[in-house]
Amino acid sequence: MVPATNSERIITMAITLGTFTKQNDGSFTGTLKTLNVTANLVVVPVDKMSENAPDYRVYAGNGQRYEVGAGWSQVAKSSGETYLNLKIAAPEFGPNWVRARLVKLETPMEDGTSHLALWEPRER
Repeated sequence: MVPATNSERIITMAITLGTFTKQNDGSFTGTLKTLNVTANLVVVPVDKMSENAPDYRVYAGNGQRYEVGAGWSQVAKSSGETYLNLKIAAPEFGPNWVRARLVKLETPMEDGTSHLALWEPRER
């Protein structure tokens, strides 16, 4: 049996919520899917206003965009890989935020998908 790479380990421990493609301007476009929600999202880099401010804003909608969340660049302690820590809200999610990691695939898919949004359920 061949050992899994860091990216493969993350994928096997998490649930894929969406697929995204990185654009030339540094933004990501894709679709987030849950049992009750399918949303086209755009994750756009922004200028930070303070140290704790997000590095990205998350928008939903085609044409007219509605802000639904934010993202912070993070570096994985174990692998050193960079990913985006996303925090997304919608009335369908109730009072809770959906938190997901946007991680880069080692090899893009045939359709151009370069990143996956992964959700890791946590016990409270």
